Amino acid sequence: MTDELIRLCDLLPMYSNYHGVSLPEAAFGLHELMDEAFLAYLGRAEELLPERLFWVGGVGSSKRSVRGYVLNHEGLIKYFKALCEPSGSTQFISCFCHAEYEYVNVPASIVYSSKTALSEWLKNAGVSDCSFVLDVGINSKECGGSSAISSKELNSISLIINGLVELIKEVDAAHAVQGLDAVAQNRADAIKRRALGIRSVRKNSNPCMAILSLADAAQVEMPKSHKTLGKFMKGDI
Repeated sequence: MTDELIRLCDLLPMYSNYHGVSLPEAAFGLHELMDEAFLAYLGRAEELLPERLFWVGGVGSSKRSVRGYVLNHEGLIKYFKALCEPSGSTQFISCFCHAEYEYVNVPASIVYSSKTALSEWLKNAGVSDCSFVLDVGINSKECGGSSAISSKELNSISLIINGLVELIKEVDAAHAVQGLDAVAQNRADAIKRRALGIRSVRKNSNPCMAILSLADAAQVEMPKSHKTLGKFMKGDI
């Protein structure tokens, strides 16, 4: 799934993270937001929910299902309203299935939308609170300016942390193991040599590039760009 796509079940945690509120508060806010949009389109006698806005894909695939599922505004409102109930949990949404010619329940995790299309639809309805969809201006107004972290950033953070742990293991092994064959000894020497580069006192030294050079010698997976690594070292998120 590309960064442009979003699943229906992702909207609640995104809204919660963006505004720095609890999930029940986010559920109420989303319900009010969607209801506001529908009322705006209803007042202008326009289509309430374009068929292209939400579609049912498959498990692990965002490709539109050939069974002809169609979501309507009533099903969407009921979905968000159910999130506001005391249980605060719903995993399914009701939609019409042309293949079965009746309404069926499908998992919210296989209902997809385009971030750009959803944001434009909300803007056209006059809804001002739609920045959370595109993750624009993510400083939270509710939590004194703390920022929400996108899924792409979380993936990078996870890759960096796991990579650094593996690098520690590889550097330790390079210093500890004895009696290696020529190939293994050359690899261990390269790891030790490049590890020293991180401690360089030269003015033009770049620790991020040194870490990636070490990762290359140790064959440890890390972000390919030193700029990505530097971004998180500086806390620019």
